[in-house]
Amino acid sequence: MRTPGACGLFLLAILWASAEGRADDWKPLFQGIDYMRLERDQPRPIKANALRIDLRAEGIEVLTTPSNGEAPGETDGLRTSSFLKRMRCQVAVNASPFSPIHFREGRPQDVSGLAISEGSIVSPADNAFPVLSVRGDNRVRISDRLPKTDGIRSAVAGFGIVLRKGVVSGAEKPLHPRTAAAVSKDGRYLYLLVVDGRQKGYSEGASTREIGVMLKELGGWDGVNLDGGGTTTMVVEGKGGKPGVINRPIHGGIPGLERVSASHLGIRARPLEKAR
Repeated sequence: MRTPGACGLFLLAILWASAEGRADDWKPLFQGIDYMRLERDQPRPIKANALRIDLRAEGIEVLTTPSNGEAPGETDGLRTSSFLKRMRCQVAVNASPFSPIHFREGRPQDVSGLAISEGSIVSPADNAFPVLSVRGDNRVRISDRLPKTDGIRSAVAGFGIVLRKGVVSGAEKPLHPRTAAAVSKDGRYLYLLVVDGRQKGYSEGASTREIGVMLKELGGWDGVNLDGGGTTTMVVEGKGGKPGVINRPIHGGIPGLERVSASHLGIRARPLEKAR
């Protein structure tokens, strides 16, 4: 695997920063949750959606998919929109890798790597998968060193670290739809990013290296590539609690079709109108 050179990373950062959507274009959705859409047409069409969560804001809770409490499987598969509604979250993305893929909800699935929901272990740790963990005081850590689980309220796993202490890593290929997360250097902000892909002329995906650059440009310090491909989905609560998918998933090669996933990461937050 060729490591990214400084010149290549600089060029990617310039391309990303000059895209439609800049670091000061965050729009508030809920108390402590801001949203930004990013688009660019070089070096290929890319459409992305990002969320910035203020982990110190009142009312912010980070939730993950709970255990189904029985075998086979560790969780019962849900579309991300169904997870958001069931868990009464305001925003949600897909999270850990899993198997098998199902077309219908409610079937058992196995999560890859460490998964914790409300303090209970859903899936055991696996050294092959880095972990995003959240403690009860909303301290987020992203690491490939498996954490001690005491005090961790929520955790999901990913395929690889793409940003470590501000240094981008990852490969230049292949290009896929991507879901990723990062935490700021001071630990205040959690960033969630989805990049659509496999849709010629609309959005053709990103490499893990590009994901690292994007997360850094958003404000991340440590970042992880979560499950992607046809599972990549970001959902935001709309009027009346109705979930709205704001990216364009591509399950089974069908643009707009949402995939059933075993693992999700959701945020509860208070509405803007109740802000002090």
